Amino acid sequence: MFLDGFVFAAIAAVIASGTFVADLDLSASQLGLISASTLVGTIIGGPLIGYLTDRIGRKPMFIADLLIFLTCALLMLAVTEPWHIMVLGLFLGAAIGGDYSIGSPLLGEFTPARKRGHYLGLLEILWNVGYVVSFLVGFLILRSVPTAWHVVLASAAVPAAVILLLRHGLPESPRWLISRGRADEARAILAEVGERPESDEFKDEQQDTSTRWTLLFDKEYLSRTVFACVFWICIVVPYFGLTFFQSEVLHLMGLESPVVGALIGTCVALVGASVGWFLVDRIGRRAILLTPMFATGVFLAIVALGDMLDLPVAITAVCFFGYLLFYGVMSILPGVYPLELFPTPVRTSGMGFASAASRVGAAAGTFLLPVCLDAFGLPPVLIALAVVCFVGGVVSLVLAPETAGKSLTETGSRAGTGRDMARPGARPGAGRGRALGSTRS
Repeated sequence: MFLDGFVFAAIAAVIASGTFVADLDLSASQLGLISASTLVGTIIGGPLIGYLTDRIGRKPMFIADLLIFLTCALLMLAVTEPWHIMVLGLFLGAAIGGDYSIGSPLLGEFTPARKRGHYLGLLEILWNVGYVVSFLVGFLILRSVPTAWHVVLASAAVPAAVILLLRHGLPESPRWLISRGRADEARAILAEVGERPESDEFKDEQQDTSTRWTLLFDKEYLSRTVFACVFWICIVVPYFGLTFFQSEVLHLMGLESPVVGALIGTCVALVGASVGWFLVDRIGRRAILLTPMFATGVFLAIVALGDMLDLPVAITAVCFFGYLLFYGVMSILPGVYPLELFPTPVRTSGMGFASAASRVGAAAGTFLLPVCLDAFGLPPVLIALAVVCFVGGVVSLVLAPETAGKSLTETGSRAGTGRDMARPGARPGAGRGRALGSTRS
């Protein structure tokens, strides 16, 4: 997840530098296509690699996915035309989409129910850390050598190589193995990591060798699929558009140092993600989704109406950073919620489909934002993005279940639907038995 955030920020950093745009003589539409290419790639990679992962296994696809990523990052050193970056961006995006589909489900299948949000939320924090580190590195490199944007685009190869080494020896998911009828192999892996094979949650996992992606649209799962897609779309559509072009947005708001403001904004989002990570297992998933979703819409609406209300630049800037703070709080949920809603045989397929749907929206928003800024100006764009946030809030209010403290077997079962998936007011994790990979749950 650190690597995924790193890639998106590298693109944002070179766009913010100005030299990249001048060197390639990019039009607004070309700039939109470049910024959206990685997102479009995730639309392809998420469901495709997710489905292959449910068929072939978590471990082999996790390694193959990163090899694609590393190769494309190194090729960024040789780009000379806008379309080169677009094509490589598509492949990088496909690898990122694959990682979304594999990484969180794999970790979730090893972690205890009462701490699942803690561990999975940490992945999303690392996405934000990767974004901050990459944006800062890109900012410093381009400030020293403005023409070194090739190096910034290729810099993701360094963490990719390190992570590829770290993934060596990674065990296969015991949950996936038992779902494929390979219980003996699952028990052997559990024994290797010091876990008792007779744990309650392990015994509850059902054998189902079929990977039928149409299960995502069966009547028992359709509302979960719709919720996973819509809430994720409504989180990322405003964020990716605004952060890819954050320096330009801040400039239009009247900030004197928009690039520095953009760097501060990435740090604010990281603070928000840390708050969400702290709260996700303490107060549950719904609470850290609903309030931030509506709050982000309010903050964007205030920024949009800043001129009409004659607000000082300092106030609109604080509101913009307020949007980023509350975005950060709920930003940990795409790595937690979707994988909890589907059973093991289609968990990475469901995660991949939801991530692809979110990237359809994010790619459209990222491509259209610079075009719409030129055509309509900042206030109408921000109002439209605020509406997206409000839609996400309403849909989540109606469809979002509470999954905190429940085993993946429970949350992914056909019976585990609806908002009463956990008792209102119940302490997350209370009264649960031992979970796969835990000491007590």
